[in-house]
Amino acid sequence: MRIAVIGAGIVGVTSAYELAAAGHEVTVFEQGGSVAAEASFAHAGLDGPGSAVAWSPLSVTGSLLGLALRGRLPAALALSARPATCAWTLRWLSANRASAQALLRQRLHHLASYSRERAVELTRVLHLEFERSNGVLIVSRNATEAQSVQPALAALDELGVRFHQLSPEQCLSVEPGLNPDARLHSGVHLPDEGASNCREFAHLMRQQAQRHGTRFVFNAKVLAIHPGTLPELTVSLEDTASGVRQVRERFDAVLVCAALGSCRLLSPLGVKLPMIGVHGHSVTAPLRLDEVHPHVGPNSVLLDPRNRVAINRAGTRVRVSGGPLVGRMSRSSTATALRQLYQALDEWFPGASRVGQARHWQAASPTLPDGLPVIGPSGVDGVWLNLGHSSVGWTLSCGSAQVLTAMMGGVPADIDTEGLGAERFR
Repeated sequence: MRIAVIGAGIVGVTSAYELAAAGHEVTVFEQGGSVAAEASFAHAGLDGPGSAVAWSPLSVTGSLLGLALRGRLPAALALSARPATCAWTLRWLSANRASAQALLRQRLHHLASYSRERAVELTRVLHLEFERSNGVLIVSRNATEAQSVQPALAALDELGVRFHQLSPEQCLSVEPGLNPDARLHSGVHLPDEGASNCREFAHLMRQQAQRHGTRFVFNAKVLAIHPGTLPELTVSLEDTASGVRQVRERFDAVLVCAALGSCRLLSPLGVKLPMIGVHGHSVTAPLRLDEVHPHVGPNSVLLDPRNRVAINRAGTRVRVSGGPLVGRMSRSSTATALRQLYQALDEWFPGASRVGQARHWQAASPTLPDGLPVIGPSGVDGVWLNLGHSSVGWTLSCGSAQVLTAMMGGVPADIDTEGLGAERFR
């Protein structure tokens, strides 16, 4: 089939690769100038199934009423009282009621584990080399913080995710660069989790997709989808030679992977998904590496659950990520989020980086109330969906792409896809 993919984030690029590798003729339309340039650009890069289940911004375990009374609902929900945000929050509360949480965790973990296996297989078969660090250390400053992570650990144990409880001394053996003067009560180590460079992987997969004949068209904004047996796209193309021009092109199928931009394209077709942006931030700075201080900065990933901050090594750089908030960001909320990131870096790894050379990133991840993506037919002729992966798009991308490719090819997927379809929101 001739297939158009809209969006060249990590989900769009991996989808393009899988479709092309399956023998389809693929064209990717991206309104920006490169792949993985927005929500896939500079997030923490956590890529383990356990991280997807327990540490995503809106993860929750237990009675929502009880959590609300104790002030334990995710801080990401506290930003805005705008009607659209409030309506989405009510849908989130309904989807995440206590009786449904275990099933949602199982579905997310199943897809994340399958995706991790596919990413490992692609890395091996295609001889891909990209930045990756192994291990996640969750730190607690006192007994209260240590107790607060127990429900998440119970959920991980239920799903078979390995972890080890550590003393402060053991934490320092895992992360020798930790601030020896920091308040540290205990830690939890997840040896099978980790983080990797999503953007670097996306560029490598673009090259692999191109080897299978995929065409990438950048600076191309899709204005409209015209569904049908042979769906068409109206695209605004921009280039230095001819300026801006509109073209209309026909395909056998259209796959929408355009993150939050998908709503603009799907709403006129009657496909209305309750998707909202969860804003995240990161600060990336060079490490002060030298022979005298070989253990500067983190070896792998440090998670501070109280502040929802992740600190991880990215090659010769350190990246601090966090500040997830639902709704629109203001200048003051952005400043607050950045201040928290710098404070976390100074608390756990003081003097480890050259903050004067730091770069700031901000983006919104498309998130659905139940925390699961939509993969499969849209319900409109010729239009397919692979979107709504929230902040764990990197974790879920390779598996989602393979599931979607099987569906579009008319063959059964390797995993159970119940609960991942668009029909759950109709």
